[in-house]
Order: sequence, then structure tokens, then C-alpha cells
Amino acid sequence: MTDFPPWHPMTDPVDVKHLGKLIEELGELQSAAARCLIQGIDECEPTTGKPNRRWLREELADVIAGIDLTMERFFEHESKPINDRVFAKKQRLRAWHGGA
Repeated sequence: MTDFPPWHPMTDPVDVKHLGKLIEELGELQSAAARCLIQGIDECEPTTGKPNRRWLREELADVIAGIDLTMERFFEHESKPINDRVFAKKQRLRAWHGGA
């Protein structure tokens, strides 16, 4: 028996950068979404005056960019299964939202 875990962490610096940046952007999106829930989407950040809606929009765009780059890096020739799952998920969520 070995004392080492059965997994092998990523060591390629470019792979690590892709996933690390995506995780960072996801965290920023979480913060923006939480601020919209707490204060309201049409309110502003108290210190900077930045509208919550604009902050949310910017963070959504940053996450989409990170997702696109991550897909290019790790799933360059596998877009169909991803697109199929996105389509199915959107259908389920629209039904769950009540058709909105």
C-alpha cells in the first residue's frame, strides 16, 4: 500500500492557468449575483456607485470567456456533447422556471 493519493494533480502551467482563471471568474460572478440578490439588481455598489446590473453583466461575460477558453483547451473536438447537454439543461430550467 502506498501513502500517495491515487490522483495526479495538473502540472502543465497553461492547463492550471485556464482552470485557475475560470475558478476566479466564477467566484467573482458569485459575488455579483449575491450582491444583486441582497441589494437588488437595479441598485448600486455603495462605495464605487457601480450599478449591480452592470457588474453582473461584466462578470457573466468574463465567465463565458473563461468557459470558451477552457472548452478550447480541454474539449476542442468535443463540442457536440457539451452543446447537447447545454440545450437539454436550458429546456429543463425553462420548465422549472415556469416557462419564463
